Amino acid sequence: MVPYLPSKVPFIGNMLELAGNAHRFHDWMAEQCIAHNGVFKLYLPGQRDMIVTAVPEHYEHVVKTQFEHFSKGQQQYDMFVDLMGHSVLIIEGERWKYHRRLLVRLFSARALRDHMTPVIQRHSLMLQQVLHKAVVAKKPVDLYMLMHRFTFKAFAEMVFNNSLDSIDSEHEHPFEQAFDEAQSIVAGRLQQPVWLWKLKRLINFGEERRLREDVALIDEFIMKIIASAIEKRHQRQADLKTGKPVSTADKDIVSIVLECMEQDGGIVSPKDVRNIAVAALGAGRDTSADTMSWLLHTLALYPRVENKLRAELLEKLPQLAMNSTYVPSMDEVQGLVYLEATIRELLRLQTPVPFTMRECVQDTVFSDGTFVPKGTNVGMCHFGAARRTEVWGPDAAEFKPERFVDAETGKLLHTPSAKFNAFSGGQRVCIGKALAMLEMKMVIAILIGRFHFVEVPGQKVQYAMGITIGMKNCLMMHVEPVTSAAPGAAA
Repeated sequence: MVPYLPSKVPFIGNMLELAGNAHRFHDWMAEQCIAHNGVFKLYLPGQRDMIVTAVPEHYEHVVKTQFEHFSKGQQQYDMFVDLMGHSVLIIEGERWKYHRRLLVRLFSARALRDHMTPVIQRHSLMLQQVLHKAVVAKKPVDLYMLMHRFTFKAFAEMVFNNSLDSIDSEHEHPFEQAFDEAQSIVAGRLQQPVWLWKLKRLINFGEERRLREDVALIDEFIMKIIASAIEKRHQRQADLKTGKPVSTADKDIVSIVLECMEQDGGIVSPKDVRNIAVAALGAGRDTSADTMSWLLHTLALYPRVENKLRAELLEKLPQLAMNSTYVPSMDEVQGLVYLEATIRELLRLQTPVPFTMRECVQDTVFSDGTFVPKGTNVGMCHFGAARRTEVWGPDAAEFKPERFVDAETGKLLHTPSAKFNAFSGGQRVCIGKALAMLEMKMVIAILIGRFHFVEVPGQKVQYAMGITIGMKNCLMMHVEPVTSAAPGAAA
């Protein structure tokens, strides 16, 4: 039997402990996982029991070997459906399988190379221009905001063939503003009793009213793009039949989804296209932006790693120093071992989604004998697993990219997804993993190869409570150009 976490006050379970540590939820959960050999049970009156685990073998059972025994659950569906719709992120069953098959086709190796890579390269140079302006002005910039604007605009072009506006424009595009606020409000539901946010939604009050307005704006924007894409496809097909010259078909995600739906012979549903587009934008934007922001902050704390990374970049990609408009290719960044190890290590310690949940729908026994009764919620504490010495060794809490590199061969080590699960695993493994890694490698190669970032003193850098592990505050950093005298540049 999994032991309950001791309660300080009888009859109210662990509510006081959770409330008192709400601002540091992930740290508190990690501390409990470490103190209780990786697994314990929470009791919350009026709610189902929750087994919290930071044991890799348990995670393997939930997402892979006994996948059918665990569901996303109605609670998660209710929480996210207003923004996400019936998207692959929250649905299950046959509809989930169909959406997932579509997405796998969208993120093919060919699409990654021919369509998505050029988009990342263009936006990377735009980002570089913003940083050059900061160098000249000698003013700090908010790298957290900048990373989010970069990923949003890059993904908007990939998804909609519309990059909205310039990365350094003074004001957010209305669609971007609405999407930001909608995500924030949905994430805020995690901090409220379910009955409370559902009541506010019912009476159209407060932030739930704003969410409804934001989703209406989001839908209006996306549906116009979908309608235009459908019209362009029909016109193109008509021109082909009459022998008129036609341009190359658009390769944004919306256009490809429409093409796939037509090829499958089903009815093209604009609502389905909308839900797939929102899922792609929502899943791809924050996770990459959060990771790159945390990496820049962490490298400022670990100059040894920054110097070693820059040395690899300038040795393997000398054009970074010689040609200001050069952007690494897809093939070039794949060969950078220490760059990938550094990103992996950041993803290990700051897992994009640090705590995930499933609902057990069938009595289940894990391989170590742990019994999970039907109806139990299972919380998987990835943040805690990363800090357990039983999983990662005595230096588990240290930022050390070398743990992913074979000391003898210098090649990247294979790490099982049960242990390194930043991209999930099993049947729900992240479809956009290759795109996310490509984007982060290209951007970090340019940023560290050409700039040195120094944090403005006195900042309190801490995570925000949300769906992903974003930052609570700005990340203000001074930007300095990398010269031949810079650390790592002459190595």
